[in-house]
Amino acid sequence: MNDVEIALGTLTIAVLLIVNGFATREVLRDRFAERHQRMFQLVALWLVPVFGAILVFAMHRKPEEPSGIYREDSDPGALGDDVATSQHVGRSIKSAADD
Repeated sequence: MNDVEIALGTLTIAVLLIVNGFATREVLRDRFAERHQRMFQLVALWLVPVFGAILVFAMHRKPEEPSGIYREDSDPGALGDDVATSQHVGRSIKSAADD
């Protein structure tokens, strides 16, 4: 092994340890998770470092802030409100159709 390979390997391990450290902190700070849930997350995190960290960060993602703006419908009649435009409004089932 040359010095570049050793440096890259050391850097990779250091990055994994730092990312797993942040993920471990997130798991331990979660006050809503039960003890067995925290233990499962920590085991997954440290047994499978990259995917475990992705799993932990995905589970502890902060929810997005609501924008406070409602979406307007471009065509209010397209929502299935065709009762008012139907030609059969007010007809009885027993009456014969004229069309």
